Amino acid sequence: MADGVSHELEQAYDLKDGTHWWRLSLKPFKKSANSETAEGVFLTGIEITKKMLLMHDLEVSTSRFRSVVDAAYDAIITIDQQHHITLFNRAAEGLFGYDQEEMLDQPLEVLLPPAAREGHRGYVHQFARSPVRSRQMDERNRIYGLHKDGSRIPVEIAISKITVNGLVEFTAIIRDITDKVHLVDLLHRQAAVDDLTGLPNRREFNDVARSLFETENPLSILMMDLDNFKLVNDTYGHEGGDDVLKAFASIARETIGKEHIVARLGGEEFVACLINTNKEEALQIAENLRKKISDRDFSYSWPEDRAIPFTLSIGVAVKGTKDREMSNLLRRADEGLYLAKENGRNRVEAIG
Repeated sequence: MADGVSHELEQAYDLKDGTHWWRLSLKPFKKSANSETAEGVFLTGIEITKKMLLMHDLEVSTSRFRSVVDAAYDAIITIDQQHHITLFNRAAEGLFGYDQEEMLDQPLEVLLPPAAREGHRGYVHQFARSPVRSRQMDERNRIYGLHKDGSRIPVEIAISKITVNGLVEFTAIIRDITDKVHLVDLLHRQAAVDDLTGLPNRREFNDVARSLFETENPLSILMMDLDNFKLVNDTYGHEGGDDVLKAFASIARETIGKEHIVARLGGEEFVACLINTNKEEALQIAENLRKKISDRDFSYSWPEDRAIPFTLSIGVAVKGTKDREMSNLLRRADEGLYLAKENGRNRVEAIG
């Protein structure tokens, strides 16, 4: 230390009761002003064993945290108060298609579909001011992330916040629910669609028709039944009967039009809800469908080229001022269908 420069160091000493850490400060000094070199060293020491043990525990804890985060099944992303990404684990790389190096310090909006970006900052600011420390995103609303390739990913998100050096940081745990969404959509479809014909089923029709009935727009109902369907089953078997049901569903959907709703109520009974349609228009649509079926004027491709003849009876009812509920309109259409059957089948009858 002859150059007179002070030094500081941290030194470990193995004593009988264990290892002790000290921070040492060594400052050279001269005994007289005339001395050209240092003649002694002033040594001060502060024991920092507790601090070093705490630092060691912190390093172990941090190492465990990093290990858990990197091995986590779910994506984990942390953003700072400026919404810039500060943590992006391996699962996040797999979910969004970005490397960690690409995403650190990038705005979180990169991972959001354009439609969700505008309101996201407001949501985060609102959460920052809230006394709630963590929150599960609303499961009733489907949430999407944005993959690097531009595709949308359905996700579930849980978010939490902590204060670091006076600033709020936010951590999101993000789970890919693509398989769950596909299953839910499939179950919804199965609950709403008739398996054989692909048409809406009774439950779905009732829900949609009820909402349409509550509007002020004109509305007509066609109640339809395949004539002598039991004879079709007895003659051609249930497989032949299924072919007829599928054929009729295809023809009805094409003839009535996509702007209206055609559904299967069950068995050989079908119903159509004609939107913005008055009585004359409804009768014309019903007659066109009946005649097309009766005249075999359609191009449905029968299995094994087997064309099974069948006819159709239709009851028509138009929404009137006395119809307080959808059930009233359906009942009148059903009465028209019964009348068509009584009058010889293969015909259209209107009630009211």
